[in-house]
Amino acid sequence: MRPERPHRTKSLSKAGCDALVILSAGGILFLTAVYLDAFEMFVEFTRIYERWEIDEIFTAVLILSVGLAIFSLRRWRELKTEMQTRKKTQERLNLAIKGGSLGVWDWNVTTGEISLIHGWVKGQDHQSAEEEMHVSILEERIHPEDLPLLINKMAEVRDDTMPYYEEDCRVQDHKGGWRWVHVRGKVTARDENRCPTRATGISRDVTEVHRTQDALGEANKKLDLLSSITRHDLLNQLGIIIACNGMIEEAIGGNEALKDFTRCVATATDTIREQIAFMHDYRSMGVKAPAWQCVGAIASATGEKASLEDLEVTVLTGRLEIFADPLFEKILFNLVDNTLRHGKKATKVKVSFREEEGRGVIVYEDNGVGVPSALKEKIFTRGFGREDSGLGLFLVREILAITGMTITETGIEGKGARFEIAVPAGEFRWGHSQDEVTP
Repeated sequence: MRPERPHRTKSLSKAGCDALVILSAGGILFLTAVYLDAFEMFVEFTRIYERWEIDEIFTAVLILSVGLAIFSLRRWRELKTEMQTRKKTQERLNLAIKGGSLGVWDWNVTTGEISLIHGWVKGQDHQSAEEEMHVSILEERIHPEDLPLLINKMAEVRDDTMPYYEEDCRVQDHKGGWRWVHVRGKVTARDENRCPTRATGISRDVTEVHRTQDALGEANKKLDLLSSITRHDLLNQLGIIIACNGMIEEAIGGNEALKDFTRCVATATDTIREQIAFMHDYRSMGVKAPAWQCVGAIASATGEKASLEDLEVTVLTGRLEIFADPLFEKILFNLVDNTLRHGKKATKVKVSFREEEGRGVIVYEDNGVGVPSALKEKIFTRGFGREDSGLGLFLVREILAITGMTITETGIEGKGARFEIAVPAGEFRWGHSQDEVTP
């Protein structure tokens, strides 16, 4: 979309309409006077009543002329001020586009014509920073792998499923290379049938961001490989230590003093083994970039596994999606596992959602024995319950913290556990259909 130019034509048309009205009224009065000989009637009227004289008529005409001049001058000053304001706005918009390296686009959905301003193009052999084309030509420039996803996002906005669409896609430049562009926009005009007629938005070159992400991804892969090899070698050496320690304990017979030493070695090796296991879980955090995930789908999949343990899981989150680490599915699985292990009499679990003060809250609650008040914060500390709880609530809190989420236990002992996950504003949205949400 081109930056909006000052509406000179629109402003002049208002002044023109005012002048046209005055001229039209004057013309009508003139024609009426000629037709009815109104001037002679007016002179006769003044002779009869002797109240009006020619100088008074001239005075009235002069007053009307001065009033018209004042009106015209005032209107001209208003027009000048309006034009100056719009000029400043135009300058600020241009500076914002250039300073922010943004592209602006305006798409006529009805005709398929699209206007582009490539404010994000820097140092490229581009014919023009501004161009107009048909949307079909633009689609040819988008990478074939990215086009279907972009079309699906646009369809969601077209059907009012989402307020706007936002996606990264690769666009071919005039040199034949591919550049990553972040596209964001929304439908800005619809017809009487709610069909979109116009869409506008911005684009931004994020090629360097993707290059950096790719480099970090490769570095993480190498670190992950090194960590896996090192962990495997350490576990092998621990196995040797444990085996040798067992043989030493058998060889020393009834010497209790030496047995104490062998028990210390066994305790130390167990601690090392637990630390290695903790490293295995912790290294998985943040390896992959956060993404939008459907809470209901993940909770339902977790509920299917829990149903094998006679645990009924009710999901009331609709098509809620949150921006979270890919390990988010492990969080819900761990909470269900926590219910199975410590809920004792728990038979039901409910996952719901509510909004409060601009943020979202995912609520997980069961009907088990609950958590004692003294342990509500301790259960999130490192190592608490590690021996039998798998991932551990400490890592649950750490995974959520990657995208700014927090978790607290707010249940009542004896009535069941209740975990509330606070999701920051902007980190949650509704998917293809916003089902009714009942917290």
